[in-house]
Amino acid sequence: MRARLGLLGPIAPRRQKRVPRAGYSRAFAREARVPARRARQGEKKAEQRRTPARPSWDAPCPPRLYYPDAPLPPHLEHWEALDLENSTVHLVDEPWRHFEPFLASRGYSLCWRYYSQDRPETPARMRSVEYPVARDPFRPRSWESFVHLYDEGTSQDCGIHQTTGWLTQCANLKMAHDSQDRVCAIKALHNSRARTEIDIISFLNSPKLRACADNHTIPILDKIVTDDWTFIVMPYWPRSVQTCIPWEVEDYFSRLIQALEGLCFMHRHGIVHRDISVGNMLLNVHSSVPGVYSSFAARNIALAFIDFGCAVRFPVGSDPGAWLGTGHWGTVDHAAPEVPRRDSDPAAQQTPYRLPPVDVYAIGSVFARALAWEHVFCTTFGNPEGRATAARQVLAARVPGFRALLQRMQETDPARRPTAGAALGEARALRDALPRAVRFAPAGGYPEMWGDGEGQGRC
Repeated sequence: MRARLGLLGPIAPRRQKRVPRAGYSRAFAREARVPARRARQGEKKAEQRRTPARPSWDAPCPPRLYYPDAPLPPHLEHWEALDLENSTVHLVDEPWRHFEPFLASRGYSLCWRYYSQDRPETPARMRSVEYPVARDPFRPRSWESFVHLYDEGTSQDCGIHQTTGWLTQCANLKMAHDSQDRVCAIKALHNSRARTEIDIISFLNSPKLRACADNHTIPILDKIVTDDWTFIVMPYWPRSVQTCIPWEVEDYFSRLIQALEGLCFMHRHGIVHRDISVGNMLLNVHSSVPGVYSSFAARNIALAFIDFGCAVRFPVGSDPGAWLGTGHWGTVDHAAPEVPRRDSDPAAQQTPYRLPPVDVYAIGSVFARALAWEHVFCTTFGNPEGRATAARQVLAARVPGFRALLQRMQETDPARRPTAGAALGEARALRDALPRAVRFAPAGGYPEMWGDGEGQGRC
């Protein structure tokens, strides 16, 4: 009774029995709905074919791929020349931004340098893992450091700071960290405009030539090729031959002999560098080796040539006397007298000159300037570690043939300059003829009486 009155809740209405229309049956209704249902199922399957199935949470996600072959905007097409004009120097990072996701997918994290507070530069990374220095600097293996990380002062706990060295001078060079957190240098080269440089550096890093002990070309770690650009990945060697002060006479010969070995190797394989300078000959050390108790030979400090943008290649075995060039190439500070300057008249620009003596002159100029820089540095700040006698003083007083060799390499007449092979042989003979006490410094440094007498503890 209470249920009828709604005291226990509302009363559900009775279900009305459906009365089929005349001539209409359930079987006919099912048959009428089948084509529509099949059509909907076909549309659903077609949509599934167009849209890939979403992977389950347990399945690993596929790596994200980037398409790097999209061309650069027209105002960025000449990437390598953006830093040459004041109107485009602010655009040097835009091409790197274009390729940053692609390079990140290959394991390279680019470093950025800015001078504003709203866009700070990439900070120096702390050295969380100490990698051993590569036994062979020109063929480093995984989990080996490229350089000797000896930082000065309070930066002992930090890695290489990304604004140091030679990478801050070129638009198409960028510093990066690889997947093992090692510091690399990435150079972007256009596949058509820089084809000669790509071919030369790839040739010098071929397995056969890379196995040669006298090949002092910077090694290639990776080569990434797109439709328009090739990215050459190299180890970052931040120090030039000028900014390291040797502590014994052997170190001077070690640097010069390595440079001449590399030059002989290139000339023997038909390659002329044409842009040898202070910044294009690097050492695999971050800063000056701490203390005066560390020689270059003991630390296995190597020298490498970089930047083959001005290099030319001739057939192997051809006559080097027929290797001729015209026009201005290379760095003005170390250009031979026969190389015309940029502002010279057209007739001088078209006058041919022999190319191998140009490289010999440049090496002599680089090492002569390194001696002059060291003299100014020591005169201003004193000898390293406050020693009474520096290696430069012993070199000047006991080995006059070293500077004489550099002067002959800088003869005004190209015919009077020694070839790279002759200069190498003379440097080796000069080193081997030295007494051991002059060639190698004792544990406490050279005696004071061996100096050239240029003041108290001054170079």
